[in-house]
Amino acid sequence: MDFKQIEAFVNVAKYKSFSKAAEATFLSQPTISSHILSLEKELKVVLFDRNGKDIRLTEAGKIFYEYAVNLINIRNSAISNLSDYDNKICGRITIAASTTPCRFLLPYMIKTFNDIYNEVNYDIKEGSTQYVVDQLLAFEADLGIVGEIIEDCKLNYTKLFEDELILVSNLDYLPETIKINDLIKLPFIQREDGSATRHVFERSLEAKNINIEDLNVVLNVNSLEAVIQFVKNKLGVAIVSYYACKDLIEAGILKSHTIDDFKVSRPIYLVCHNKKTLSPAAREFILHIKQMQFNFFD
Repeated sequence: MDFKQIEAFVNVAKYKSFSKAAEATFLSQPTISSHILSLEKELKVVLFDRNGKDIRLTEAGKIFYEYAVNLINIRNSAISNLSDYDNKICGRITIAASTTPCRFLLPYMIKTFNDIYNEVNYDIKEGSTQYVVDQLLAFEADLGIVGEIIEDCKLNYTKLFEDELILVSNLDYLPETIKINDLIKLPFIQREDGSATRHVFERSLEAKNINIEDLNVVLNVNSLEAVIQFVKNKLGVAIVSYYACKDLIEAGILKSHTIDDFKVSRPIYLVCHNKKTLSPAAREFILHIKQMQFNFFD
């Protein structure tokens, strides 16, 4: 049974004529007759009493007619709703993001998107880069935002912009600019081994022939928020994202320091599963943040 057969049946019932049903649907009369015969054969009932040109629904035909009309209406409603769905930006977007993007970049992304499309809701998941990747691979998130790449053939990464990593402290004696060798002597607050910030910092140190073990690490901390709190309480210095401390630096609560001849930055990536079918809202959000890549916090 297909919709062509059902439509033929409804039109014959409506016009009480095979020929008029054929005219109304721009089909030949033999085609209409073939659809009705196929339908009767599949349903194993006679749908019409045929007496010359006089065509009437049988009792079985009357019962089926209600179902047939409902089926066509449901199909038309589905097509209409899907058309609206594909053109209307609404619904829910699930976003997985690592710590810095989630806390300090994603709110700005969503705010600017929400200014344009205010019928979208969000499910935000924060975790490590590996967690974000796992969520995407399990189809539990529409998109991810991370600070490093974990290679997987199912994932596509797009660089959004460059995130500057800076040295911050609350130490009165520390000058605005220090040398790389002075950094080794300072009490250092270090992120956990799985942190993207730490990985980038380690690689930058290695480029200067410095091992991270050469640092005077006084605290190992597994969250960015904890790092900032320890720095605020003058327990040491730390390398963090500029965006994570921007407000605190501007408020004079933390100080930003330049390390002479040592600049550290990392890309922030949008990551998506290449086999996931995205909603119109998710597709539009991705387009939105890609267009933002050159004007973050101008």
